[in-house]
Amino acid sequence: MSLADELKDLLKDNFHDELVERLSHSADMGFVPELVWSGIKINIIPDYVVYPKSVEDVINIVKIALKYKVPLVPYGRGTNRYGNAIPADGGILLDFSKMTNVTIDEGNKVAIVEPGATWKLVDIYAQQKGLQLRTFPSSYDSTVGGGIASDSLGIGSYEYGFISDNVTFVELVNPKGEIVRLEGKDLAIACGAEGTTGIIVKAGIKLRNFSPTEAMVISFESLDQMVKAVGEFYREVIPAWHVQVRGPYISTYMAEKYKAPLEPQKWNMIILYPSPRSPLVEPKIYKIAQSYGGKVFEGEWTGWWSFNHGVAAALRTQGLLIHQHGLIHYTKLVELLNNLEKTLGKLGDLSPDGGFDVDIALERREILLVNSFTQVSISPVDKKILYDLAKNTLMMEEYIKVGGSLLSIGIFAHKYAKNRLNNTSKTFSDLGVDRYETIRKYKEETDPEELFNPGKLFDPKNRAKGVLEIPKRQQEALSFRFAIGFVKRLSPGGEVEGFKHVRRYLEDFADYSLMCIDCAMCVTVCPQYRLIPQWPYAPKGMFDFVKGAIAYYELQGSIDIPDSVIAEISGCHKCGLCDGVCPARIPISTLLIKLNSLVAKKIPEEPAVELSILSDQETASVNDPNSQYILWVGKNILTNPSVAITALKILNKMGLKVKVVGTSADSGFLDYISGNGNRFLEKMKQNLNLANNALEIITITPEDYRTFSTAYKDYSKLIGSESYFEVVPLELRLLKSIVIEGGGENINLHVACFSSEYADEIIRRLNEKGFKVKKVEGCSGAILEKSVGKRADLMARAIGERYGKIVTLCPLAAAKFRSVGIDAITLIEFLAQKIGIQAAQYKVSSFQLDENAKEYLRNELLSSILSSLNSQVSIIADTVTFSTSGIDEYKKIIEPIIVEIVENIGKSMAKKVSNAISQKASESSVDKAIIVAEYVKEMSNILSTVELDKVIQPFMSVLKSKVTEEYDEKVVSSAILQLLREYGEKIKSAFASELSKI
Repeated sequence: MSLADELKDLLKDNFHDELVERLSHSADMGFVPELVWSGIKINIIPDYVVYPKSVEDVINIVKIALKYKVPLVPYGRGTNRYGNAIPADGGILLDFSKMTNVTIDEGNKVAIVEPGATWKLVDIYAQQKGLQLRTFPSSYDSTVGGGIASDSLGIGSYEYGFISDNVTFVELVNPKGEIVRLEGKDLAIACGAEGTTGIIVKAGIKLRNFSPTEAMVISFESLDQMVKAVGEFYREVIPAWHVQVRGPYISTYMAEKYKAPLEPQKWNMIILYPSPRSPLVEPKIYKIAQSYGGKVFEGEWTGWWSFNHGVAAALRTQGLLIHQHGLIHYTKLVELLNNLEKTLGKLGDLSPDGGFDVDIALERREILLVNSFTQVSISPVDKKILYDLAKNTLMMEEYIKVGGSLLSIGIFAHKYAKNRLNNTSKTFSDLGVDRYETIRKYKEETDPEELFNPGKLFDPKNRAKGVLEIPKRQQEALSFRFAIGFVKRLSPGGEVEGFKHVRRYLEDFADYSLMCIDCAMCVTVCPQYRLIPQWPYAPKGMFDFVKGAIAYYELQGSIDIPDSVIAEISGCHKCGLCDGVCPARIPISTLLIKLNSLVAKKIPEEPAVELSILSDQETASVNDPNSQYILWVGKNILTNPSVAITALKILNKMGLKVKVVGTSADSGFLDYISGNGNRFLEKMKQNLNLANNALEIITITPEDYRTFSTAYKDYSKLIGSESYFEVVPLELRLLKSIVIEGGGENINLHVACFSSEYADEIIRRLNEKGFKVKKVEGCSGAILEKSVGKRADLMARAIGERYGKIVTLCPLAAAKFRSVGIDAITLIEFLAQKIGIQAAQYKVSSFQLDENAKEYLRNELLSSILSSLNSQVSIIADTVTFSTSGIDEYKKIIEPIIVEIVENIGKSMAKKVSNAISQKASESSVDKAIIVAEYVKEMSNILSTVELDKVIQPFMSVLKSKVTEEYDEKVVSSAILQLLREYGEKIKSAFASELSKI
């Protein structure tokens, strides 16, 4: 077995080697991808992504990695700013999103926590038991494992110190594959080691009794006043819980942008303290304010912006932020700020053209955590970005000059690791622990192969040596310390090729991804991520995918993004919750709709099929062609036609007559959501003629309801027509009419995405009838199954596993649930049972290709692409000198060649399968048209999933052997890839056209 086989055998669906997972785990809140884009060759793309669910999983993953000598990288939420959780040499990335268990030991006031649990989650569990966290990182939504590994400071550190001061034990899977329990001085092996000494799998976090938190603010006019007030806090030993100082620019920005209770243009000191301590704290606050000219007013600490992490996130909404945080003695603050001002510009004047500002947290031993921020003045994808990023190195050096240390090392600052690790917590200081030597020796003894998070904390000797290029390149940039702007102007700029290439696949989505600030706020509210805790299914992961794709191009020289990958990152049901919390104000759900439409519009239109749902007297008697009430069955019901028959039986029992529109009718839903406006308007005109004089259209599927109730009204003005009919979902029509008693029966009601508009009314009526309804949200992915890849099955299983028996408003979802073994029926079938009607059973005569036929089609297609390219290698070789003009010009030159190639591919593929189609038609009773449609659909699936960059690699080698002159291989490769993608539809259309002739 191979490494991949062993991991897959162990983890099943929790093992991933596909592009979408790998690329979405290659960015954090910092600027490591930008360094790669600027030419530093660090392999930040993991080879495999795994989601362990237990300690045993982690142990086995470690053993497999040791066997194959493959690096391991632990990943929490990716909100650090120094590349700690990003690979530096590929390997296996362990995402702990599925290890989030929290147990509260009330007697000992300790939370027993798995590494993927967020600090916010721990706090919520603790507060349910009358306890709360003592301290936590300023990234409240980051993970416990990440906070311990970096030994953060944060909220509450004024009273409780470092995270390591608040940890009772850590369980670690060490580099020998053994689980060890660390306590006391041995905690130094894990706390601050940044994952280089092992994988944290469990920890004990100290808690305190719950108490309401009060917040007061003192605003100061000047830096001098603020500094004196900080000194007074230490001299007076004020018993606060947390003390934070916001600089004047940050205060202004937060007050104006987020309505934070801070005074603009002032230094604002925020003091948090437990409510019972008010008599001890407040008199001293007023005394300090009076002594140093401050103004006291009531504050607030509950907003996300209250934390330092929120400040970093908010500031990044203006552009890429260069941030450094370090620890200094409070008496060195003025010296640090003066030194920074000499090189960064004016303090309190943060702008892309210069200046900086600071955010300061007070730690208990007269130590300040100073966060300094400056901005990048050019686009993150500009080729000369490195000159701006060099300011980070400059800030590092200034912290060290005043006797301070950095707070995090990551891949950036190995030479300062000793300095950082020995500026340590009270716990390790009291125990006399030399943390640097403890970690270094443990690493050398247990991990000589440098498999555990290589490239972080220490200079690599064998692996991830690309990170050594960072300080070298940034020092080169800093050799122009006082002329960075001048040198930057002289350097060649413009967008990196990787961004331009990726944007051709993802359009506006690529632009907006650069605005994402990686704060993970979207992750906290995303219902789909809660359902499927995997990174590509959260908006942050979707945007990180783009950053990873650009880096992949810069590292590999090419990348192809298949339609299936685009579908995976855009296949959510666009609830819009992420839009409401995004500090960068990115219109996430709108972007995902546009992105999904790129794939949806390529779904081949299936031939109309009219099922015989009116074949018996009971159902036929319901149909009245002259009725002004239409029951719209439509093509969307084809995957579950028994629901339509059951609906007709109910209507028959109620004595209702309707005009039944069968399964060959198409409301135009897929055209509507995919942006195929012309095709949608054609179908709309046909259907409006069909519905002429109708008073009401009754729908069975939520998709048809949304199309008639929303799209038809939106588009009616374009065709000079008004639709006067009412649109009513059948379930609501039935609940208004039938008499049933719920008797307290529980219903897990699945509200499909397109039924949300009327779901609350249905729930209200079910409750009135005596049912106890639990609303289950989450898209099953059924309607877009052809374009959402694995997501549909994952979502269906997750919903079913969580809630057991499901009653759904969507017939397509019911079919999808049942296909993966979930007990599910539609509400229509549920109501039928309540009035004594047995749900109908209906089998559709269909045809599906077996796996051998699919594999044959795939292999022949890939072979045909390669052979067709090879047949034109001479003429392409004759054009490659034009590649130096750039990709757009070169694409124009070879476009006719590629168009001819793709048409030939489609025709040759049709010839290869035509005999098989005729044979299958003769062997079965299935119409040949249905078999042809299945072949066309499978051809579309293959083209939407294959990574063409890998397919054409052999051709690029042949091409290189034919060319004697210099040319740009990246441009040639990218042009061929993009044209093959753009004209992929011609393969399908030529294939379908040829097959229609047989």
